Amino acid sequence: MTGGRGLWLWAAVWACVCVCLALADEEDPLQHEAQVAARDRQLTRVLRLLGVEGQEGRGGPPDEEQGGEACSRRTLDLTIPAAQLAKFTTETRAALRLANLLNNLFVGVPEAFEPAYPAHVFHALVRAALENEPSITSSSIAFLRGEYRPPAEEEPQEVFGAYGWRREGGGVATTELASLHNHSLDHPAHHDTKWFTAHSSYRFSRRRINSSLGGEESVPPGPITLTRAEDGQWASQPLLDCGASNLWVVAYSLPFFGRADDALYAKIKGVVLVTVPLQEVDLDQCDVDDLLGPHLFASTHKCDVSTTQCESVTGLGFRRGGYRCQCHPGYYLPRPGPGYFSGEEIETAYSARQSLDAFRCLPCPEGCQLCSASMPCPVRTHALPRLLPACLQAAAVCVSLVLAAVVLKIRKCKVIAVSLWTMLEMVILGAVVIYCTIFLRFVEPSVTMCMVEPWFRELGFAIFYGAIVLKLYRSLVDHRTRKAHRYVIRDRDLLKYLAGLVAFVTGYLAAWSALVAHLASEGHSLLALGHTPEGLAFVTCKSMWWEYVTEAGELIFVCFGLYLAWQLRKAAGDAGEVGELCERRSLTAALLLELLSSTVLYVGRHVLLLRAHPDHAFLAYFARTHLTVTLSLLLILVPKLWCAGGGGRELPRRTYSTTEGAHEPRFCDALTNGDLEASDINLSQMDPEEIRAELKRVYTQLEVLRTKTMRKDNPHISKRRGGRKATHRRFSMQSRKGSREKVLEDLFL
Repeated sequence: MTGGRGLWLWAAVWACVCVCLALADEEDPLQHEAQVAARDRQLTRVLRLLGVEGQEGRGGPPDEEQGGEACSRRTLDLTIPAAQLAKFTTETRAALRLANLLNNLFVGVPEAFEPAYPAHVFHALVRAALENEPSITSSSIAFLRGEYRPPAEEEPQEVFGAYGWRREGGGVATTELASLHNHSLDHPAHHDTKWFTAHSSYRFSRRRINSSLGGEESVPPGPITLTRAEDGQWASQPLLDCGASNLWVVAYSLPFFGRADDALYAKIKGVVLVTVPLQEVDLDQCDVDDLLGPHLFASTHKCDVSTTQCESVTGLGFRRGGYRCQCHPGYYLPRPGPGYFSGEEIETAYSARQSLDAFRCLPCPEGCQLCSASMPCPVRTHALPRLLPACLQAAAVCVSLVLAAVVLKIRKCKVIAVSLWTMLEMVILGAVVIYCTIFLRFVEPSVTMCMVEPWFRELGFAIFYGAIVLKLYRSLVDHRTRKAHRYVIRDRDLLKYLAGLVAFVTGYLAAWSALVAHLASEGHSLLALGHTPEGLAFVTCKSMWWEYVTEAGELIFVCFGLYLAWQLRKAAGDAGEVGELCERRSLTAALLLELLSSTVLYVGRHVLLLRAHPDHAFLAYFARTHLTVTLSLLLILVPKLWCAGGGGRELPRRTYSTTEGAHEPRFCDALTNGDLEASDINLSQMDPEEIRAELKRVYTQLEVLRTKTMRKDNPHISKRRGGRKATHRRFSMQSRKGSREKVLEDLFL
């Protein structure tokens, strides 16, 4: 029992310690604001010292007193993270080229030759480095103590360095480095010469010149690259270029080498220096921990830590506002915009002592992790309910293309030729275009999608159902037997009618697109925001008045096709071919499917437009497409392809009804073959429709025979397929060379 109580006591103590540590880790907003204010005062002093901000505001020049104070100490107590200096690759490459050029001057010479270059050579080299790289503020070539050997005509110097910088008004100036410093460069106690002393004790002070050199060889072949990029170092603190450009700079230095006494090794001879202005370095005010610890201006941002997080923005230089406040997950920006608060905007409000409450993010509704001002809690679409229908749609497109190829291949078959194979191809083409609308609805709604999708829908509708209605119209014209004149509609005429319909729809869509583009340029959006019954928001295409006109036009056109089908009901008894009667029924069924499905979808769409889940709306359009287009293709094409393949070979070519309902052979064929005598026919027992069909068949055969006989001995009679002849000519003068007439000739003769 004692051991158990002790265990429970230790557990309670441990829990209390964890709670205290957790509470200690939580940042008090007031404490954070106090820390930000203290660090911001330090930042203000530095920016005023640099001349970025003035005494009364930002952008003023530094005064003389501040400049004198800075020149007296020459360095800033500021650590710049290495990541902020990685962008100066052009400047570091320039320093590397200069260092290796010096290596070739001092190492790439014969062993017995002691190189001695005058001072103006090194002044020219630093001047060339500044002129070649405009981003460099100053450059220097500094020799170690005792390493500079001038020509005999010059006075010997124990310490020498050539220094060049850019003048404020333009141009480049050079001087000796010793004139800018009141102390020796190699003194380790001075921070402003760290760039030099860091290399004087270089651990690789001796480096092999070329491992392939033999005993007799003294000059290495090719250029010498003893200095490498990893030898370069950035100064840990910014320096004041006092006496030259008088700018705060960041120094980058590299060693260069000379030949050692043993001729196979090179020893360090001096240091190459290039500097860049501190104002080009990005000021990072976010909470960044470097390897050396947080830098001086870390956590000086003004982001609300409870709802936002700071993100650095590069390319703005050493000034305030180089960050943005991004909302935490589960929060959203209370205003439409890029999705974050600009650091420059926040710093301006802070310097004007304005309240920063407007720069806080708002929490998303409960259970929602992603939201925005325009969409407080968006709908999450599921991949499976969209991906599977899209795959089925792609398969339907492939099957349609295969059917188009099959119809084209067997277009000379009687079943396909009688059914106008060109119109069948147009039906398949319209189906493919309508299928493409599902692929457009698969992606998220956008202005482009809302403008493109109606083009595919309406053009596909015009081609698909236009071809169906024209086929019904052709059948209706062919069965107008009571008229005084016979009208001939050729395949090319049907294509012209269909092209006119497509041109009309194209003009309508073009006018609509121009109007929508004009409205969009004036600020009107094509997108609307909807909400599901659960409160989830989604973006959809806005319903406009033109859609009511378009949908009504579709339904009226379908009803017109059904009217033509209704007019054909009287010709059902005179249909003759079983396939022709089946085709009429298939075309009528296709129109009925479109009328019912589209009516239900359009009514539901306008009633539930801004309440239906996007996945459910996508599935509804997918179901409508296959209930109308796919079923229509099956009803129209499958019987024809089955008959063309030999499946309907045993069906009678013509059916007749008798009083007993049984099928009897043709009387004309029976009389011709001698199986039936004329005296055996009892007209009182025959159906009137049966007599009318036989008389029509005999009349057609006589007309065909008379026309062929007339043309045989009369070459002046035209044999063209109708051409430009008037369509109201007498029946006996009609051409029999068209595709449909030729098939009838083959059937009856």
